[in-house]
Formats: sequence, structure tokens, C-alpha cells
Amino acid sequence: MRTPLAALHGYLETMIMKDTALNSGQKKEYLAIALRQSNRLTQMVEELFELAHLEARDAQPQYESCALGELLQDVTQKFQLHTEKNNLQLSMAPPPAMPLITTDIAMAERLLDNLISNAIDHTPNGEAITLGIILENNEITVSVSDTGPGIPAADLPHIFSPFYRGSAQAGNQRHAGLGLAIVKRIAELLQGKLKVVNNPEGGAIFTFSLPVALPDSHQPTIR
Repeated sequence: MRTPLAALHGYLETMIMKDTALNSGQKKEYLAIALRQSNRLTQMVEELFELAHLEARDAQPQYESCALGELLQDVTQKFQLHTEKNNLQLSMAPPPAMPLITTDIAMAERLLDNLISNAIDHTPNGEAITLGIILENNEITVSVSDTGPGIPAADLPHIFSPFYRGSAQAGNQRHAGLGLAIVKRIAELLQGKLKVVNNPEGGAIFTFSLPVALPDSHQPTIR
């Protein structure tokens, strides 16, 4: 957090010290940079509080019936405009007929948001992100595949650790390295399985599996 905070402080301090020496264009540019740094800091703080909440004992899923395929389609649609602006191809095959699952819909949506956002961050312009969903062994598995550079082998064991951004991201201060840690914690709370592998053809593949049926103690709640 020190990086965006220091940049924010620096540009605001410069504007005060050199107020009369800066023209309107320079002031506007400095304010725009300060705003971007403020937004970065806000995102980091929000992610930190979100992870802290998920780690707290009172953060428990509110179970209800959910069509995971429909939820994935809704989340995909939410990202379409953003990916088009960044010249990325985001595609998903129509999901096959699947049974309802019992899960926390808000948590599942947040998990999918983070996985797709992560893929967008690591996929070069003009490349593709592919989403898939299958039913196998009483589990529904969602996959998020990208055609980016993949994950260095040394980083794979730590990719879901808080604040870990990996050697390829050492100079990238846009994120605090909490997005995938949040994904891991949500997966644990939902009794799901989370995996990541490198695609031999290039890029990374994240998969998230949820059981179709939960124990009797976790039956759907009526809202």
C-alpha cells in the first residue's frame, strides 16, 4: 500500500508547493494521477477487509439452490464490455443441462469475478479467455483458461497465498496480491476444490469444483 500512498502524497504535495508554477493542464494531469493512485489504494484496502471478513469465524455461507451454469453466464456477460475494450476474446460454450447445487450464490459469484479478473489481467491484447463448465463425479467444475504467459513453476505453489504476486508481477503494483487468496478462502468456505495448472499450449487454467449435494446440515435456506 505504500507505493500508491506515496505517489498520492507526492503529487498532491507538488501541486501545493508549485501551485503558481503549474499551468491548468499540468494541474489536471497531476490530479488525474492522484485519483488513479487513490483508486488503487481503495481497491487494496477493500480487498484486505474482504479477506479479513472471510477469515473471521462469523463469515459463513448462506446456502440456497443455484444453477451454477446460469450464474457463470451472468458473470461472463458482466465482463463482456470490459474485455471488448481491451481487445480480448471472452467466450463460453452454452452450459449443458445440470442439476441445481446448494451454495452461497454471492460467494460463488465473487469467486468467479476474481478468477475472470485475474485472467483478464494476465492475457495480452488480442488473446482469448475461455470459460467452461462440466458435470463429473457428482461435482460441477468451472474452468477459466487464458492464453497469457502462464505461471512460472516456482510461483505455482504460492499463487493463492495472500500478498503473493509472483516473479512475473514483481514490478506490477496495481494489485495487492489478494484476489486469488480471496478465491481460495471462498472455495474453502463453500467446500469446493480449487486448482491451477499451466496449459501445455500456453496460458493457465484455473478450475473450481463444487459438490452437487451437501450434507443434510447444509440444506438450502429460503430467502
